[in-house]
Amino acid sequence: MNSKDEIVRIFDGDKGDSHPPAIFTQTGTVGQMDACGAYWPDANFDAGKMAELALQTNRMFGFATVRVPFCITVDADAFGCGIYPGSKDAQPSVETFRYCPEGEVLDVPEDLLSPEEFVTSKRPSIVKDAADMLAKNEDLFLVAAVNGPMACVNNLLGMENTMMALMMEPEKMYSWLKAVTPHLTEFSRVLSESADCIMIIEEASSEFTPPEYFDDVFGAYTPKVIEGAHKGAFCTTHTCGETLDIADRLCSLGQDGVSLQTDSDPEAYMQAMGETIKLGGVEPVATLLMKGPNDVLAEARQGAERGFDIITPECGVPPQTPNENLMALAHYREH
Repeated sequence: MNSKDEIVRIFDGDKGDSHPPAIFTQTGTVGQMDACGAYWPDANFDAGKMAELALQTNRMFGFATVRVPFCITVDADAFGCGIYPGSKDAQPSVETFRYCPEGEVLDVPEDLLSPEEFVTSKRPSIVKDAADMLAKNEDLFLVAAVNGPMACVNNLLGMENTMMALMMEPEKMYSWLKAVTPHLTEFSRVLSESADCIMIIEEASSEFTPPEYFDDVFGAYTPKVIEGAHKGAFCTTHTCGETLDIADRLCSLGQDGVSLQTDSDPEAYMQAMGETIKLGGVEPVATLLMKGPNDVLAEARQGAERGFDIITPECGVPPQTPNENLMALAHYREH
């Protein structure tokens, strides 16, 4: 049996040897949508449908965790970027970068909306309302996600434009990171009033951001958003991609737990991550999407043997993931 208490005990310092299964990243799949009638794109823009779809990880498979939202466009929408709404099997994405027209990064405008206006605007309010609905299920561990400063700036300016500006006009980039950090910190704080865990999504992969920029980009700003989460909840961070050369620093930002993609060298990652609570062990695409239940079971068990404290997909669950594979992950300890 999976339980919220198991997960809370781990975050409270009693890791034990239970290695409970959970999902802290994106959870929405077509199978769950078909089961409950709450479909993307509507479930990304309607609090009731978002909450209903989020509940399916528990109702259908027995996970003790539920998670909102299902995408990373909430901040970009609030700041006025154009959003492609997605489809039944595709998440929303940023379509137009308001603050980087024609590839030119603009200065931070003087009339940028305030943190209070940000958290009460439409999309952040939808996530907050969905979290409030889910929080009524006191037996479930609720995870709410917030983009970190660099992930947010990438959304506002475009990743390629951000990387070029970081190398050519670093002070302009730092001004953007400084400008959005209070908004994300306040959003983190507001969601922590309902959620058990705030997951900060940060694009710290060294494939995109050179490691020499780590301290100025991530070390200077991400901890402030983590502090916002700690007003009322545990805090975890997630980064996609290759991060082995900075994994130790990613685990030292003040969070309780960390989720990284470790498939390139699991043993090296485990050593680099130290005593931080480790979330992971199951490859979301190559295994959870593309293979079968027995493969999921084997990889989950291997993750526990390697020392992952909570066995989770190492990135968002692909929308086409089969129901039987999620069921195998949720009950891997029973086989």
